[in-house]
Amino acid sequence: MIIKKKKKMNSLKQKNKGKYNWNMVILLTLIPLIGFFGTGIYVYHNGIVWQEPLLLFVFWFLSGMGITMGYHRLFAHKAYKTNNFVEWVLMIFGSMALENTILKWCSDHRIHHTKAETKEDPYSITEGFWHAHIGWIVKNVPEENNRVRGVKDLTKKRAIIFQNKYYFGIGILFGFIIPLIIGFFYGRPVGAFLWAGFLRLTIVHHATFFINSMCHYFGKRTHDIKSTARDSWIVSWFTFGEGYHNYHHKFQWDYRNGVKWFAYDPSKWIIKGLSLIGITYDLKKVKENVIIQNRLNNIKIQLTDLFNASNQTLKNSYQNRIEQLNTKSERLFELWSEMEVKYAAQMAKGRLKNKEIIRGLIQERKRYKSQLNSIRIDLQVIMSYVQKKRFPAN
Repeated sequence: MIIKKKKKMNSLKQKNKGKYNWNMVILLTLIPLIGFFGTGIYVYHNGIVWQEPLLLFVFWFLSGMGITMGYHRLFAHKAYKTNNFVEWVLMIFGSMALENTILKWCSDHRIHHTKAETKEDPYSITEGFWHAHIGWIVKNVPEENNRVRGVKDLTKKRAIIFQNKYYFGIGILFGFIIPLIIGFFYGRPVGAFLWAGFLRLTIVHHATFFINSMCHYFGKRTHDIKSTARDSWIVSWFTFGEGYHNYHHKFQWDYRNGVKWFAYDPSKWIIKGLSLIGITYDLKKVKENVIIQNRLNNIKIQLTDLFNASNQTLKNSYQNRIEQLNTKSERLFELWSEMEVKYAAQMAKGRLKNKEIIRGLIQERKRYKSQLNSIRIDLQVIMSYVQKKRFPAN
């Protein structure tokens, strides 16, 4: 009876609250208004000096890295480890973004991954673009859905405990007061406050929001065709590498989002760079053969769906060729896995002692990769033919 009464009272409270949290609506409306129009008006009357775009970029970079390297890859996914000092630094930088505490941010994000595209997903794309972008922040939700959970592992970290007490003060001090003070040194405190404060915060907010919205609408689904998450190199440019969202949803524990060496992912480069001098360590990384195997499986799923929607004659015309490619790829993956075991054993003995053997195994890996990429291209050609309902050339 008591539990039922409590649930009824919570339900009544929720109804009385209304649909929207008007404090958040006003705040998230004022920030971009001041950021764009306030800065625009200031520039119109006072012009631009080089310090202000520089301050914008520096504070955007620092607060963005606080979210990508800190909140996201370090705390939410534990994709790598680092020392206490770096945790404190990333906590401060992340606080500047004013995207909530680490505990709340990570709680929501972990639920987003475990309950993706369901009613329990805080920013589910199934509720629409606007909801995933910003609606979930400004809407009132039931108290049980808003509580912090699934982050017990983070509650013992001193930086996070400290932030949980003084989060807003940290964000305002480092994100607004410090730019204002810097502005006094070159005689334009208001300009620094607007450029590095409000304009920077607007960009950081909506860049992050676009990962939840745009990266579920536009881009490629190279790694998981069943997921709505997509890889967008455009979003990556504004989020320091977070736009490769399809890969991230498939392999969320990887410290990289842009898995290809040329993919724009400065967060990945910094994490890797710091590992070379021992500041970051235990970097989690999906093996290359696993990524390639997953890509091939993803193409096979698409082919199966296409064949199910087409006639049997078309399917039969490609069946033998696909079976040949599947058999060949399976054998290559077996050989690659065996080679990786040998490679790990030789590396354990010492790179310098077994230089020639290791070099030979690396060449072997390259051959497997090349052959599997050829198979992938063949399967993609078949898929394009099936999509056009074209039969193979005799």
